[in-house]
Amino acid sequence: MDYSQFFRVATGLAPFAFQRRLAEVGLPDRLAVPTGFGKTEAGVLAWLWRRTTCPETNVRQSTPSRLVYCLPMRVLVEQTAERVRAAGKRLSDAGVLPAPLEVHTLLGGAVQRDWEGNPDRPVILIGTQDQLLSRALNRGYGMSRYLWPVHFALLNNDCQWILDEVQLMGVGLSTSVQLQAFRQGFKTYGNARSMWMSATLDAGRLDTIDARGRTWSDAKVESADFADPVLKARWTAAKPVRRATASGKDASACAREVADAHVPGTLTLVVVNRVQRAQQLFQALSPLMPKEPVRVLHARFRPAERGAIQKEILAAGWSGILVATQAIEAGVDLSARTLFTDVAPWSSLVQRFGRLNRRGEWNEDQASARWFDLPADDEEAALPYSVEELAEARSRIMKCSDVGPSSLADIETPGAAATLPVVRRRDLLQLFDTEPDLAGHDLDVSPYIRGTKDTDVQVAWRAWEGDAPPADAPEIAREELCTVSLPALLNLAKGQVRPWRWSGVNGKWERVTRVVPGMVLVVPISFGGYDPLIGWTGERSDVPTTVAVEGPAPDSDEADTYTFDCSRFVSLTEHASDAADEITRLKSAMPHLDLPWETLSKAARWHDLGKAHEVFQAMLFHALDPSDPRRLQGPWAKSDGHGGRVTRPHFRHELASALALLNQGGTDIEVYLVAAHHGKVRVTLRARPGEREPRGGQLFALGVWDGDSLPQVDLGAGTVVPSTVLSLSCMQIGGQSDQRSWLDRMAGLLESQGPFQLAFLEALVRIADWRATSRHQQTTTKEHVHV
Repeated sequence: MDYSQFFRVATGLAPFAFQRRLAEVGLPDRLAVPTGFGKTEAGVLAWLWRRTTCPETNVRQSTPSRLVYCLPMRVLVEQTAERVRAAGKRLSDAGVLPAPLEVHTLLGGAVQRDWEGNPDRPVILIGTQDQLLSRALNRGYGMSRYLWPVHFALLNNDCQWILDEVQLMGVGLSTSVQLQAFRQGFKTYGNARSMWMSATLDAGRLDTIDARGRTWSDAKVESADFADPVLKARWTAAKPVRRATASGKDASACAREVADAHVPGTLTLVVVNRVQRAQQLFQALSPLMPKEPVRVLHARFRPAERGAIQKEILAAGWSGILVATQAIEAGVDLSARTLFTDVAPWSSLVQRFGRLNRRGEWNEDQASARWFDLPADDEEAALPYSVEELAEARSRIMKCSDVGPSSLADIETPGAAATLPVVRRRDLLQLFDTEPDLAGHDLDVSPYIRGTKDTDVQVAWRAWEGDAPPADAPEIAREELCTVSLPALLNLAKGQVRPWRWSGVNGKWERVTRVVPGMVLVVPISFGGYDPLIGWTGERSDVPTTVAVEGPAPDSDEADTYTFDCSRFVSLTEHASDAADEITRLKSAMPHLDLPWETLSKAARWHDLGKAHEVFQAMLFHALDPSDPRRLQGPWAKSDGHGGRVTRPHFRHELASALALLNQGGTDIEVYLVAAHHGKVRVTLRARPGEREPRGGQLFALGVWDGDSLPQVDLGAGTVVPSTVLSLSCMQIGGQSDQRSWLDRMAGLLESQGPFQLAFLEALVRIADWRATSRHQQTTTKEHVHV
């Protein structure tokens, strides 16, 4: 099927000429397209056609398996995902796609996980820059630290990034450019590309230190494209503009002017710069418009309340007054007859004007744009922007009588440099190690994602009895989370109990003494700060209701859901063979990737050898009757729910597996892949606080003692490992004369493999283990999906 037919099935429309060009030649590095011209469909459908339907085999195989669609705000994610899913369903229903299109969203507290176990299938991931960039930096916000490396691998190998509305990304744009430069420098498995797109794309913002001197490929709408009557109508849409009478600081005066300008039965959109101003304007407008719906929308709502508002205002034919923040200025498919906006940076104003008379429905006497001015020298009133940014925009808008696309085309976009700070090569290598420091803290990536000025956390309000949340409380769910700025949270917390956070290392809820951006926190409802009608307020008197959630408890350092969730006991021999077989299946499903399959197969076969350790077997036998014949069989890798606590706290069987393989002559990469298959033993090897120390004074780490032994084990396919004595001499700096230290080995691997390729191999061994376990599982665990 050619692309025009494919596009028509997906959208019901014929593609524009520039959309066809992207499909024919592939996605460029930079795409500049005016608002309302369909750049979302241009990027997504061009990738999808080239990956799944293009008649040329080499095009399909060279097109990355994962499309990563990155947006600056969650409201854009939700709408984009809805549009992409609708297109995918049309293609699947028509039999164009060989399988249903997988579309998953990644938002704060709302990360869908079905995709991570299937690297061999085409998938579209749509998320915010916070969620996607934090994962691409190996510090995924709001997720188990033990899964960081898997998401890091899948978002840096065999993937096509599309970064949309980049003018709103700030330092996140610089980080995305640096990451692409690192992928090209360190190398990846499969093609890993990026495309940046915006209606106001400033090339200088992409000129980061490690991308300097790069030759960029560009695409844009060309003059010949306007022969299409639909594009022409959008290009020439009338959008007369003038300064509003009311001052931007006077909410009551602004509300009266908006109410007077509103035309019943149409949409009036009011876009302001700050959440608090949006709330004040909404409260001033509501009593002035008793017969017209008035809504407020911003990024500081819980999903339940925000979702209801979005569903209402995005419904076809909705009319009324919508007061919003930057959350609405880009990507949202609204077409207002009347638009009010605070003065804002020029690129933001261009985006906001794109929500007015979007399709050219009204003439110049009907459509209207007005802008509220703000005090020229008031730094607080200018926030979150600078006085200088607003002054530059003010000088431009005062010269405009119309702000339609054709009128703005001749206005030169102000040049800008890349936003600082930028992540560097050494930072990325440090981030590969996911072990917290001795104080339990992690490297903070927030300066590379939102910058130091814009720091957010996610907050859930819950009710419980006693001091701490109960240990069996369900994992925090998307529905109960609200995005809150860190300073606002700390201000509300004064004189109150500190928020709580789940500690995966210690396996319990702990009070947070140091709140950092990206954290997911729980507070009691008495903490206050939220009104379901207007969102986060920061007022203690605004006490919200709880959101009912169900589900399992969060992951922890010692948790091993896989081990106890099978329908029967599974021997080490069988599980090792299953895991190696899953690697073979992955090889068949991913012929386009040149991977060290023999190394992966060996690591998969050896990964659970350490479960033969007497400590692990005793844990499985804990609840068995003394006469149960299974005590004399095995060694076992999985149980049917039987088991208990280990006699050595923090015992990690994968460390025993890795040490045994090292003893038997395994290569560094084989040893690493075996050790890392739960994400809990990777670059750093050290004992945990609270471990049981051996009486002999020998070395110990993660419940394994120097001199421990494993019995002879049959791993299947003729691989019989003799009884092995485990040595922890590699823990010592510099190792011994005949052995390099663990740290030296890991540093050498990073140097030879690079962080992206090494993480991808690590992820494949983990996925093979998940799939092998699923063959015998009774239910789906949090970390695995049925395949």
